[in-house]
Amino acid sequence: MLDALTDSQFFAIILIAFLIWIGMRAIRPRTIRYRQLYILPSVFLAISFNQLFNSYTFSIVGLLAWLVAALSAGVMSWRSAEKTQIQIERKAGRIGLPGTWLTLSLVLVFITARLYFGRQLSVTPQLRSDFAFTAQILAISGVVTGYYLGRSCSFLLRYFRTAA
Repeated sequence: MLDALTDSQFFAIILIAFLIWIGMRAIRPRTIRYRQLYILPSVFLAISFNQLFNSYTFSIVGLLAWLVAALSAGVMSWRSAEKTQIQIERKAGRIGLPGTWLTLSLVLVFITARLYFGRQLSVTPQLRSDFAFTAQILAISGVVTGYYLGRSCSFLLRYFRTAA
């Protein structure tokens, strides 16, 4: 695992540190500006689109795996987020969020999966064009992306529906 980190590009290490930092902050209750709810979905959408269109041979199987995983996770996280107690300070542009270990857990699962699949690709480069293999990678990205999209969209909708 350490080899996979040391062989990574500088940007990847910065991204991993950033995601872990976000996950660690999410453990405790906090008040954030509503615009911060766009950060994680945007990061994971960018990673997903890079994987879908640049990193691997494009396939309908991979796209469908990502879509099904993202939609499933998005619906589940939306429903879960609807039940989450948040404090909305519309005039100040802030949202009070409860602490959760789920953010850090998903970030760590995502990083671990990326390290595992990266290792598999370094050992067997031809897997890059194996549709079943890339579908697994894309499904994991879809789950994480869908989770953050659903959660953030639920919170943002509640925020914008609240009178100022």
